[in-house]
Amino acid sequence: MTRPFVNWARNVRSAPRAWAAPSNEADVAALVQETRARGGRLRVCGSRHSWSPIAASDDVQVELTGLSDVVSVDVDRQTVTVQGGCTLRTLNEALGRHGLAMPILGSITEQAIAGAVATGTHGSSLRHGNLASLIQGLRLVDGRGEVVEIGPDDPRLPGARVHLGALGVITQVTLGVDRAFGLIETRTRWPLDEAADALATLAATHEYVKVWWLPPCDDVLVTTYRRTNELVARSRVEAAWERVANATVFPALLGAGGVIPTLIPSIMRLVDRVHFLPGTRAGQSAEMFTLVMPPRHQETELAFDAAHAGEALRAMRDLVRASGVRLDFLSELRFVKGDESWMSPAYGRDTCQLGMYATHSPDIPRAFAAFRELGRAWDARPHWGKSFETTPEEIDALYPRAADFRALAADLDPDRVFRNPFVDSILGAP
Repeated sequence: MTRPFVNWARNVRSAPRAWAAPSNEADVAALVQETRARGGRLRVCGSRHSWSPIAASDDVQVELTGLSDVVSVDVDRQTVTVQGGCTLRTLNEALGRHGLAMPILGSITEQAIAGAVATGTHGSSLRHGNLASLIQGLRLVDGRGEVVEIGPDDPRLPGARVHLGALGVITQVTLGVDRAFGLIETRTRWPLDEAADALATLAATHEYVKVWWLPPCDDVLVTTYRRTNELVARSRVEAAWERVANATVFPALLGAGGVIPTLIPSIMRLVDRVHFLPGTRAGQSAEMFTLVMPPRHQETELAFDAAHAGEALRAMRDLVRASGVRLDFLSELRFVKGDESWMSPAYGRDTCQLGMYATHSPDIPRAFAAFRELGRAWDARPHWGKSFETTPEEIDALYPRAADFRALAADLDPDRVFRNPFVDSILGAP
């Protein structure tokens, strides 16, 4: 009996028939050919950090730990080529040694690059797209077991960037990067309504900005970042405390709310007073963009038109208050520059990515369902790596190039080797 697939949040499980860990591209090709010949299916999993079942397989589950190297770094052209299983942590370390850095990152660095781009993983900036937007070329093994190279001028590249794992096994990715830089972070408390009114200005005047809100509090924490070329290092004491707090203190408080849900609002207000404090700190970009691994929790996230960011934030607040749901984790608002990637939540428009998170709250199903209904009313697009429910018909309405993506998937994977129920729910069942 093989081991089960279990994601990081433990909300997705499957029972693969077999696991595979190819050590090179030729192994991947042979595995795909074998799976295709018997009419099977396979899915690749990286860090298992998606809340959606995008990576889960009930046939062959593939790990790319054997293809996790940095292939090359071109300092002059400011590009880096890595294998699909390379983690963002390894990538950041390699770039740092060459005086380079990613221009945008999400909150954690445990993800493998192939999975991070597959789901539209992003940071927070209207001057930068998601991680997939940095892709200048890639290699994949398609559903026939053939190696396909998609370069910067290939018309398929916009379709392949946010690939959903539906086009092939991504074995190599080339990304555009920046010269190394530091960031000065400024945290400010705002009344939520004032922050909502100021969001357009904040997003336009700061390269990086994000908003954290702890329901049911009245204030939010607005964090902005300014680039600096000075050599700055984050405080080791502060970083150590963050690790301890996330590993022990915060989970203990959240656990108490799980046992006695009526305590959740009081716990959130306590965390708000103790942790959501104004201040300034500095460090190199990779350490300032990212956080230590947070306590285990559930997430759903929707991409609204950035022009409605303030209205969306208020709508989330009003939804929580009117429904009485108790959310025992922060909610987060981030921005993503519009792009041309066919299945990117930011396709064709600047977006406001609004995330609702929770840990032990018994109200999670009700809260997430209400948030999804709110998103439908605003034509908000789901984050592929977070919890959501949708239909192929809804995807067609939200993504103008969905039909083109289906055609690309059919061309690269005619026998649907890379399908699972999640992909079927997006592209349509066989």
